[in-house]
Amino acid sequence: MRVLRPRVLPYIVMILAVSTLGALRHAQFIALYDYYRPLMAAWTLVFATSLVQWTLAIFERPYAGWSPRLDQAKVVIALPVYNEEPATLDRVLASLAIQTRLPDVIHVVDDGSKVVYDEVRDHWQADPILGPRLLWSRQANKGKKFAQAACFARHPDADIFVTIDSDTALARNAIEEGMKPFLRNDVYSVAGLELAYNHSKNWLTLLTSSRTLSWQLLSCSAQHVAGGDILVNRGTYSLYRADMIRDCVPAYLAETFLGHPVKLGDDAALTLFAECRGRAVQQPTAVCLAMYPERLPHHFRQWIRWMRGSTIRTFWRLHYLQLTSWSFWFTLLNTWTFVVSIGATVATGLQWPRSQALLASVVLTTIGWTVLMAMRTTAVHRSDQNWLDRLINIMISPAVAAWVTLVLRPLRIYGILTCLRQGWVTRGNVEILTSLMPIGEYPIMPPAGVPVPASEDPPTVVLVQEAT
Repeated sequence: MRVLRPRVLPYIVMILAVSTLGALRHAQFIALYDYYRPLMAAWTLVFATSLVQWTLAIFERPYAGWSPRLDQAKVVIALPVYNEEPATLDRVLASLAIQTRLPDVIHVVDDGSKVVYDEVRDHWQADPILGPRLLWSRQANKGKKFAQAACFARHPDADIFVTIDSDTALARNAIEEGMKPFLRNDVYSVAGLELAYNHSKNWLTLLTSSRTLSWQLLSCSAQHVAGGDILVNRGTYSLYRADMIRDCVPAYLAETFLGHPVKLGDDAALTLFAECRGRAVQQPTAVCLAMYPERLPHHFRQWIRWMRGSTIRTFWRLHYLQLTSWSFWFTLLNTWTFVVSIGATVATGLQWPRSQALLASVVLTTIGWTVLMAMRTTAVHRSDQNWLDRLINIMISPAVAAWVTLVLRPLRIYGILTCLRQGWVTRGNVEILTSLMPIGEYPIMPPAGVPVPASEDPPTVVLVQEAT
């Protein structure tokens, strides 16, 4: 992973221009819609909050440095598997075999899958590099939390637990980069940077990839710079101090909300435990590549599941986080922004047709604003993308905003209203296929030492940032 100096000055110039024009335009709306003046003032504060996030995000820097104690730390990977395509899991294990800092243990926990993984397991247990490190167990289906906990309990001597999803391959230096923040004693969890392995599969993966990357490099980066914490780690790839995990496992498994057991939001729960103990940070050079939903039903079910978990986590953050913490206030601001956006939508409808000018201005502003914010994503250079791909990522940002507003926001409201439904709702069967070959007839990755086919080798990623 190469780390380069960004061009900060153009961003500063754009921020000053946008803040000036935005302030003048919002002042006009406050004067024009006097009956809704409190709502217009609130909308102005939403604009200011977004502007502050954009400004803070460009100052995020990855952690650097190394120490012999990171070499000596016992790193255990918790890898729950449930109804994953064998070819996808095969690729995940292949990415772990070529890490610049190899894990000490890879514990695969099959959570009662309907899929048979014998061929994948036997192949990698015979591998000279991964084989001695690979532990494979199977349990009755209990859910992701219990699958992770089976790994946590099995390794009482671990120093760092790494949680990885069964569809997520790691960049070659992901574990090495992810461990660097632990040089600071107050860091208890580290979130990697999540990219879409199948970003160019279709329009849905393209939109989702753009939205997720923008969220990480804007909202999460701003949280990290402002308070040294982020609100939620990547469930696809994160690292935790093992002593903190062991202390929190009982609460993690026994969590209830309004008397109902909580099965969702595992990544956000572990992040909250870390924030209560110390700092939960983001390391943008620790890159993972996940498989994103390729069909609308899968995408919708996944989003509703996330929103159900997020609703409960919002209550817990406001309850447990200190009032002096940035994370508490960001949670409050985020919730308030969501409520204001709903109020502005209702007010626009009630004031129609007088609100036509407001709606036109909002649409034009959203187009310009999303394009400007999407420029932050050009900090990520992938070996399987060129300048045209990065330009497309910027140009589709208005479509991403429309998708979030018109499709994902109503689904979010539905998720909030049904947050007590804690079923997983996805992975009842294999959802995403890495190959078009039938299950059991996929190509096994070559043994260690044999070059991996270029089509299956995880792309390399360059983050245009300056290390500190």
